[in-house]
Amino acid sequence: MIKIQTIYVKVRHWFFWYGVYGFCNKSCNDEITLYSDKGQKKFLGYFELTTEQSLKYLLKNDMDIIGDDKDYCDEIEGFINGKQDIHYFYIYPRDSEVDSLSRQVSHFAPTNIDGYKPVYIDMWTKLSKSWDIDEIKKSVRMLAKDFLYLDIEKVELIDIPNYEETKLSYEQDYLPYVK
Repeated sequence: MIKIQTIYVKVRHWFFWYGVYGFCNKSCNDEITLYSDKGQKKFLGYFELTTEQSLKYLLKNDMDIIGDDKDYCDEIEGFINGKQDIHYFYIYPRDSEVDSLSRQVSHFAPTNIDGYKPVYIDMWTKLSKSWDIDEIKKSVRMLAKDFLYLDIEKVELIDIPNYEETKLSYEQDYLPYVK
């Protein structure tokens, strides 16, 4: 385990910030990018964070549970009904998708039977009901330990929009679709 001072986190969705500033409910599914520098030059990893609540919604509203999505749905149901608090779901490249081979993660991750690393890692959790800054930091500490073999002292969010920017984005990009 390598000890580092700070890991920097960029949250990729405005919905997270809408919830943080109280414009709507807190988000339950977010994508984050991790860096070892504030200037975002030293990429460490990209992850999706998904709460149990979001997985239940996905099963009920967005998935074909008996068709094309059956295996994925079965894995979600296994997690929801199981005893684990954290589960990692991996999407691996397919042989026919040459481009996806170049998108394999560079950090530690389990390989599939073809020896490929995932192109996408999703962290499913029962430990968080929704995402706020503290919950993101807690999850980043777990991801840093499990995948990057890093013991970090501090987690710092970067590119944080201020209240006014967030309100403007909410009013322009979200409100017109819910009215």
